[in-house]
Amino acid sequence: MSWSVSSQGGIAEVKAEIERQFSYPLAKPPAALSDEGERETVRRICETIAQILETFDPKNRVSVAAHGHIGWDDYANRTGTHQRVNVTIERI
Repeated sequence: MSWSVSSQGGIAEVKAEIERQFSYPLAKPPAALSDEGERETVRRICETIAQILETFDPKNRVSVAAHGHIGWDDYANRTGTHQRVNVTIERI
């Protein structure tokens, strides 16, 4: 399973747009992510991005991109879980 979000612009608009985009993978299953571990990762990434954006000057323009993937060595039994998450936040 995977997810991704991205936005660029002023701090306030990017923060609002990223939070809106994160609502999709965090919607109620089965419409969104069904693995609770991955859902928790997404919740924490959303919170972390919001916290980081608070450290920027509100006049700045930024670009934010984040994506993640979860997989299992044995998908049928959901064992051997591994996740990859990438987050990029930069002033533009």
